Amino acid sequence: MMGDQPKDAAGALSKRQQKTRTAFMNALVRLVMQHGYDAVTVTDIAEEANYGRWTFYQYFDSKADAALAVFEGWMMRVDQFVVQAVAGLPSPRREYESWRILFSAFDAQRAFLMRLDSLTVSAWRVRAKDFLIEQFVGHLEAGNFALMPGVRPEIAARLYVAAVLDLLEYWGAHPELGDTETVLNEFYTFIFNQPPPAADI
Repeated sequence: MMGDQPKDAAGALSKRQQKTRTAFMNALVRLVMQHGYDAVTVTDIAEEANYGRWTFYQYFDSKADAALAVFEGWMMRVDQFVVQAVAGLPSPRREYESWRILFSAFDAQRAFLMRLDSLTVSAWRVRAKDFLIEQFVGHLEAGNFALMPGVRPEIAARLYVAAVLDLLEYWGAHPELGDTETVLNEFYTFIFNQPPPAADI
């Protein structure tokens, strides 16, 4: 549906359109935090954002589409921060510190992500997984990260994303597994089959 929107010469949403789209996304986040994803309707989101349902459908195909946009926006911001933060580090310290940022970001957003209810077992999860795989393949091909030597990037990315998504979902539902550092260290040991690096860089 977003392709139907009038765009500027560069093909991007205008500032007004981006503001409207963001208003819907922020409204969805607030409502999900209050009621859980399954209890929220498109009408609720439109009313919370002070727009009509028709306007919502000019920007998103569905409630799940809007939720995915929230997730993708969050992941792109985390990804940009990670790449800049670890650029000068050698591997595998680079991977370790990138996962520290990712796991900490997940922990900070845990309350919202755990309220997504049925989204975790729906087609939305497949879309989210595909988005993350594409993102990580790009990083492997660009040499931003080293992972699974001798394994093609498209295969390494799929194995990595499947593992990290499953772990984060499980950790989200079972916080008793420990804090960010504990889970991070176990994930690092699983991926690299060696103890995590020392705390000081």
